[in-house]
Amino acid sequence: MDHQQATQRTAVEKYLLDELTAEERDQFEEHFFDCQECATDLRATAGFMAAAKNEFKVNPVPKFAGVRKGKSFFASFSPVLVWSALAACLLVIAYQYAVVYPRFKSEISQSTAPEILPSLSLVGGNSRGGQVPAAAFEASHGFLLLVDIPTQERFSSYACLLYSPSGSLSWRVEVPAQLARDTVSIRVPSADRPSGEYTLTVQGNMDAKIQPKIQPGGTPVELARYRFTLNTHN
Repeated sequence: MDHQQATQRTAVEKYLLDELTAEERDQFEEHFFDCQECATDLRATAGFMAAAKNEFKVNPVPKFAGVRKGKSFFASFSPVLVWSALAACLLVIAYQYAVVYPRFKSEISQSTAPEILPSLSLVGGNSRGGQVPAAAFEASHGFLLLVDIPTQERFSSYACLLYSPSGSLSWRVEVPAQLARDTVSIRVPSADRPSGEYTLTVQGNMDAKIQPKIQPGGTPVELARYRFTLNTHN
């Protein structure tokens, strides 16, 4: 899925409303990881929905019981209800302009400027033991994670999964088979990254329709596991 297709299909809204098929969802996730515009739009829309949801939890709108005969639709609402709804809308708008949009504008400005990112190479890694590579990065900056995927003809695509020092899954990124032929550069975003030892697991995904007897249900196969130590500082 490219940017034009994502825009035409209103993929951002459908993604947040869980209206995409499993295949479309995977394609969109693969796209917005590399598309700053879609990623920003996704975060802005998600922020708007979360703010609106929280506001209406605090000030719920009662169900409309019907319009009394002889009165207009708007006349059936009490002044308190009207002002509550208006206050909710104004709060959401103020939140967007005061908090969300300035932050995303800054992120877009940074993403469109040339930038040299530090990198950590797992090429030739430690899947079967060996020294665990280590690196120190600023917590507020992203970095590149370089990894070689042990490709096999039976796999239609691959996935890289990063586990934090606590063992929880931090993120997952899909890698098309064509891109997996060369060293893969994964941009690790600037997020909450505690210091400690991380694990990157590489999985191979088989098309169950092609090889159902080898791997029923298309269950991913673990191909490699790389460990590295990350020290973050402000």
